[in-house]
Amino acid sequence: MTSSNPFKLRGGIAFVATCLLALSACGGSSESTDTTVAATTDTVAAGESAADIAAARVAKYLQTNSTLNIGDAPSAAPEGKTVYYMTCSVAVCAEIQVGVEAAAKALGWTFKSTSHQDTPETVAAAFDAAIAAKPDVIFESGVPREWFATQLATLQEMKIPVIAWSMPEGYEPGNGIAANILSQDDYYFYGVLMADYAVANSKNKNIRFVGLPVFPVLSLVQQGFTDELAKICPECKLETQEVAIADLGVNLPGQIVSALQADKELDFIVYAFGGMMYGVPDALDAAGLIDQAKAVSQAGGPMNFDFIAKGRHQLGEVALASELLGWRAVDMAASILSGGSISRAPASETIEGRPDIGLNGLPLQILQADTITDATKAWAGIEGFQDQFLTRWGKK
Repeated sequence: MTSSNPFKLRGGIAFVATCLLALSACGGSSESTDTTVAATTDTVAAGESAADIAAARVAKYLQTNSTLNIGDAPSAAPEGKTVYYMTCSVAVCAEIQVGVEAAAKALGWTFKSTSHQDTPETVAAAFDAAIAAKPDVIFESGVPREWFATQLATLQEMKIPVIAWSMPEGYEPGNGIAANILSQDDYYFYGVLMADYAVANSKNKNIRFVGLPVFPVLSLVQQGFTDELAKICPECKLETQEVAIADLGVNLPGQIVSALQADKELDFIVYAFGGMMYGVPDALDAAGLIDQAKAVSQAGGPMNFDFIAKGRHQLGEVALASELLGWRAVDMAASILSGGSISRAPASETIEGRPDIGLNGLPLQILQADTITDATKAWAGIEGFQDQFLTRWGKK
């Protein structure tokens, strides 16, 4: 799969990145089922319908963020520490590394890293290298803990904390993992938010969800989506399609064309992850279908921003502030290494059984054409967030 377009190339490889991040071997199936979503028995506040709550939520997350809200600051910013970053094989890890390295430098800390290829063997080898380096803290990108169980036990004995993100676990999972910045509840909520957005932008209430369930966190996105759609739009027609990694950029674009040709009322498509959209707008353009259905995805990058800015199929993106995430990881390390605990922001949403939504304090926004300032760059999340962290750490 090749392209001279750098946006498309980044998107084409990024599905493994935030997908997160090579949580299991490639696999999955490609199938779809037509259903009318059944209503659930969940209740909402008196006088306020589930649809009202959903509409208000969309309006809330269309707003631009301006300030950090990440809980108590570290009691002190310790000096002379060393951080060790595990760099995965794809673009989003490099974006997060930019943040980790810059934040460590701002604190006067030493930054070290090693790379792996998102396989059990290379991940274990990367952790062996980290253990040999004896850093003060390790950052890792959501690979299954089973891949480094032996090394994690060693790190616990050495009292070296591990801070992760994008694991299908809670915000503070324990058992050797001090924090999981993007928790299972966060991913569930991304699905909820995309359901709200789809209903708000689907005139025909005829919606297709394209999932990658081989990855546990993307299964959570799918679950959040289907649960929410059942609550807010029981009359909606939903077709769910589950694809394999091998379909991305190869079979999926044609499958979307076929779906739209088969159902002229289908007018909104939800993709579990932004990188899945590689090649789809081109295929729709070629088939003369680019205007039939709009789309939303989550955790995409410049490829998706380019689609949105140019009005090519994609209408919105539930965005991930990757560089800011790196700074937040260092902020957590500062708290731990100064003898404190992981800071928590107030939960950003109240959903029964999902207490960890937004505890990381990361900005969350649905980007549209009017809020994308530069489609060639990763989303900052908060302009000038670096200075806000420096102030938080007493460095400015």
